[in-house]
Amino acid sequence: MGLFGKSTGSDEKLWTKPFIIIILNSFVASLSYFLIHTLVTSYALSFGAELAAAGSAVGAFSIAAMVIRPFSGFFADRLNKKLLLAATTALMGLACVLYSFCHSVGMLFFIRIFHGIAFGVNGTVNIALAVEYIPKSRTGEGLGYYGVGQVASQIIGPPLGLAIKNLVGFNMLFIGDAVCTVGAAVLFFILFQYRHTEKRSLSLKELFPHKEGNSRFKDVIDSLLAVECIFYALMGGLFSMGNNIVNSFMVVLGDTRGIANISYFFTVNAITLFVLRMTVGKVLDRTKLIIVVAASMVTGALSMALVGWGGTLVPILAAAVIKAFGNIGGQVSLQSACVKKVDAARVGVATSTYYIGADIGNGFGPIWGGVAAEKYGVGSPFFIMAGIFILGAVLFAVYEFIQAKRHPGL
Repeated sequence: MGLFGKSTGSDEKLWTKPFIIIILNSFVASLSYFLIHTLVTSYALSFGAELAAAGSAVGAFSIAAMVIRPFSGFFADRLNKKLLLAATTALMGLACVLYSFCHSVGMLFFIRIFHGIAFGVNGTVNIALAVEYIPKSRTGEGLGYYGVGQVASQIIGPPLGLAIKNLVGFNMLFIGDAVCTVGAAVLFFILFQYRHTEKRSLSLKELFPHKEGNSRFKDVIDSLLAVECIFYALMGGLFSMGNNIVNSFMVVLGDTRGIANISYFFTVNAITLFVLRMTVGKVLDRTKLIIVVAASMVTGALSMALVGWGGTLVPILAAAVIKAFGNIGGQVSLQSACVKKVDAARVGVATSTYYIGADIGNGFGPIWGGVAAEKYGVGSPFFIMAGIFILGAVLFAVYEFIQAKRHPGL
């Protein structure tokens, strides 16, 4: 028997055709995002938007993705994942087309919200579908390989998008992105043979299945949110918060301290992540969660402190490598733990719950970081984030200790 009781021919086989197709679709969807992500602000400025308004429009994407997360997990667990994934990939392509018709901040807000909703559902469904084809004993390894495409798109997307924009302009970039994304949706729909296509009624009883001893309200909550995964999701959100502190203030730190080529941080970090994604999944599956997460948070704290202290490029690049080790260990292991905490019918909800933590980290990090940088200097957000990571490591260790005492058999 295969994953979740379905026959796959081999309990431990990971590299199947469906899994490879899912990874490729994830790569294209992620590349579509990164091709234009770093250019949205400059595009808004190009038609006369104020910087503050442009930044708010950019942030509307993450807010929309966060709001839709609980419902995306609900959809993933209730509807046909193949159809849902193909549809949301195509909708991401449509959003790219809409950018080319945008000439006002109001229109940009609408497009960013639409794009964020499609992206939020797409990411959740993609992972929920991938998990169906990953042997449970290799969840960490499988999710690590799954993320390789996303890391590759992070390396390729921003410079490629900028090069295309400089060569043919914003409109052709958006249209080209749209064509590729919609094309990927069509190919996925044609090539991916999904076995689990049972039809489901959309009655209230089917949408919110009743569990013995539950109130109807709890049935609804369980269909939208994996409460048992919330703590892990919030811990994962700390890594996302650290990422956005870096994304928001690294270049400013380089300008303030006169560190040339500080953008190399992102290149070195992404390449290290790519290599680690290809190699550490098996190690994560065989190591206790408390060890991996605590070590990852301490490593994250060290990388943040190095950046806050660094006055030359050398410690900055060292921090890029160290940060990659922290991220890969913490994020992959916590995401894998969320998936393992639920039964097969709630994998989508567990995935969306994990991403809620990431969205919270992404949203609030730059807000408090900006206040700290203005009051105490541009290095202060990194030092504060280092302290948050240490606190997170302590809290996680205490939580796992309490859980072990309550459930000694787990």
